[in-house]
Amino acid sequence: MTPDEVAAYLRISKATVYSKRCRGEFPEGSVVKPFGKLMFLREKIDQLIADSIEPPLGRSK
Repeated sequence: MTPDEVAAYLRISKATVYSKRCRGEFPEGSVVKPFGKLMFLREKIDQLIADSIEPPLGRSK
C-alpha cells in the first residue's frame, strides 16, 4: 500500500502516516522500500488494527 492508501484505509492524514512511521509506530516489517518507493504491507496494517481492538466494557483482555 502507498502512504496515500494507508492514510485513506486508517482514516488519518498522510502527514500522520509519515509521522507514525518516523516514530516507529507501525509493526516491525510493515514498511518496505522496493526500488526506493515507500510501501506498507497490508497484512501488517491489518494486524495493527486487530491489535488495537479494545475489549468490551466490563471485561479485561
